[in-house]
Amino acid sequence: MPADLQSQFGVFGRPSRLYQSFLSFGRVNTIALDRYKIAPNFSRALAQANIDVIDKAELGAVQTAGNVICGFTAGRQTYGAKQFIDASQSGELAAASGVAMMQGLEALGFPDSALSIGLVFDLYGVDIEQLKRVESELIARFFNPQDEAAQRWLTVASGNHPEKRQYLLQSLLDYYRRPKVMYQATPDSADVRSLAFSILVHGYLGYEYDLKSSGFLFDRANIAILDDRLSFNALLFYANSATARQLSRNGAKPTEEMQEVAQKIATLFEKMGVERVEIMEELYIRNAGQIANPIDELSATLMAAGGIPAETALGTFGYHLDDRGGIEGLDQQVDDSAWRLLDFGQMPIFNYGFRHTLPREKQNLAVLSPASGFGGLGTTAGRIVEFNVSVGEGLAIAIAQAIATNRSLQTITESEVRQAMGYSPDVYGYRTQSFGAISSLERRFRGIDYERNYLEQAQAYLDQLNYTEAARTVSRALTLNPRNAHAYYLRGVIQAESGDRTQAQADFEQAIALYQGQGDTSAASKAQGTLDTLWN
Repeated sequence: MPADLQSQFGVFGRPSRLYQSFLSFGRVNTIALDRYKIAPNFSRALAQANIDVIDKAELGAVQTAGNVICGFTAGRQTYGAKQFIDASQSGELAAASGVAMMQGLEALGFPDSALSIGLVFDLYGVDIEQLKRVESELIARFFNPQDEAAQRWLTVASGNHPEKRQYLLQSLLDYYRRPKVMYQATPDSADVRSLAFSILVHGYLGYEYDLKSSGFLFDRANIAILDDRLSFNALLFYANSATARQLSRNGAKPTEEMQEVAQKIATLFEKMGVERVEIMEELYIRNAGQIANPIDELSATLMAAGGIPAETALGTFGYHLDDRGGIEGLDQQVDDSAWRLLDFGQMPIFNYGFRHTLPREKQNLAVLSPASGFGGLGTTAGRIVEFNVSVGEGLAIAIAQAIATNRSLQTITESEVRQAMGYSPDVYGYRTQSFGAISSLERRFRGIDYERNYLEQAQAYLDQLNYTEAARTVSRALTLNPRNAHAYYLRGVIQAESGDRTQAQADFEQAIALYQGQGDTSAASKAQGTLDTLWN
């Protein structure tokens, strides 16, 4: 949470009840999750709820009938259901059923690009204080011109570029020129703030500190401090969209080249005194495509504006639009001034629902993963498990309602789900200072004016007499621009047609005031005429 909200909502906000249950299975103290603790408890919870798990079954043919999925084969079995949730990294079931998919970061205009891929490894026989001492010694060595080995590592990591060498050195010191050693925000976690280990790894192995040219990046690490080991999330690999998709569909197994790099790093840490290094068997694939036509896209623009309206939201989430490793193609086309305005340090705090998980093509399918319907930079936040689990809580209720009432999942509204949750979720999304920069960037790279697009969709729904969808869509336009006169006018028409004359009058009066303030007397007269007609 941002500092100004921590006193009210805590450092980690208010996770959904479903996610809190998940954390309790893992006996999480503050932030670090131990897979050895959570695996048996989670399996036990599934068994107690009579939930069957079919493990390691490769998806086969998918049976559909028009806009409905009937079933699919996996292994030698065929499975049928009334509703389906695709939680795969790349939306495998959705793609196989005929749902249109975006490749890579096509949502931002870069179909061949993908976010870098992570590989976690665990260190045994070393504690965080020992690592801090090693880091401090490394920082001192890099500033010692007499240390030939350290200077050689620095030269290699910088690619022998003087400016990059200076950048790497500057990363080692804070504002007051003190060594920037790792920081512990909680007893069970640490964040590496300098590039000391990065310089060592790249320099020692003979690779420049550059994701594209080296194929990997040993980045600043997030470290989970567990009872018997330290879990490092620092190693990133370059991948384009095709590679990310292929790896995702092959069980997210590291390639031989990835394993070779990881093993070299493991050997280096063992030479530094670490007793044993265990490399994970599964990659962290952050992005491998997504559905192209969601019912209600959740873009970074909408996130930065505060998300969906509070009265319909199922909860609030906050996360940096983190592009660790970079988005290939983006930095070459955005100048430095635009990047400063964008400011990835400005964390969107946004209200969410579940309808961005629904592809338009299939009425009984939801895609709940990084492959959900995110717009632009939104996919970088959509990869976070906590967020998807919290969305899943609302989605599960929506699916239960769809089955119980024999309705299409696409007709279930967030307001209905919110009423059925059994508790009132904390909702506190708001517009961040980076909204202007994010909306401008997404409009530039996608060619979409979200505000105008929402109004056009609302008018189309209104023409179809679909007042529920028209109201939902026009509310998005007002989230982006609370002073959009035409949005108030449209909402007034929608409210009038829906029978809510009091709210309609308020919206028409707001539209008239805004039109007059903008000097648009013609539009103001039209709105006044519509209001007069309402009361005659």
